[in-house]
Amino acid sequence: MDVKALHELQKVDTAIEQAKVALEKLPERTHHAQAQSDLAHVRSSRDNLRREQSTMETELAVIEKKSVEIDAHRAKLERQMKTIIAPREAEALQNEMQTLAAERNELDDRGLLLLESSASVDEDVRKTVDTESRAVEVEATTAHALTQAAAAKSDEITVLLVRRAEVVLPIADADIATYDRLRASYKGIAVAVIQHGVCGGCHMDISVSELDIIKRLPIDQVAECPNCNRLLVR
Repeated sequence: MDVKALHELQKVDTAIEQAKVALEKLPERTHHAQAQSDLAHVRSSRDNLRREQSTMETELAVIEKKSVEIDAHRAKLERQMKTIIAPREAEALQNEMQTLAAERNELDDRGLLLLESSASVDEDVRKTVDTESRAVEVEATTAHALTQAAAAKSDEITVLLVRRAEVVLPIADADIATYDRLRASYKGIAVAVIQHGVCGGCHMDISVSELDIIKRLPIDQVAECPNCNRLLVR
């Protein structure tokens, strides 16, 4: 078993995994997601304002219709007043006309309030549409930046995959199977390097006597960490 070749393969595999994680966690992805959220929020605000506009326009139309009906009714009562002689009937008509006048005043007051509110909402809509336009530009810019960054990272992964194919080519299938099994068991670290008497996989000390045994192993014999059983580069 060529442990050094497996160690080289592990470095490439680690780089591929890191690149894939980086692809998912690109800052451009976060920026684009925020831009999409901002745009959706602006559009929701715009839609709410337009619904508010529509509601006020509907109410104003109702007020206008009622006002026309009241005016027509008052005109009819005024014509009747000219033909009535009995005081009691005249008083009844007068009271009805006063009631209509009060209702008309209420409608006028409500209409003026709605017109003022509508003007304010119109201005809010205009501002929101301007904000939406800018948000659309930001979303498009961040989308383009994400596409570029993702493409660059994907190209990096492609290069690494080509490198992996080159590295894995001379390694025996049985050794690859052992390597894959150890990587799955030891969080991606199947092959470790001894540094200052410490296993680079489990980070535990290897005693002097154990190091001496490892050094004396035949060159064709695989060395394993006495603590974690990872393959060791000698």
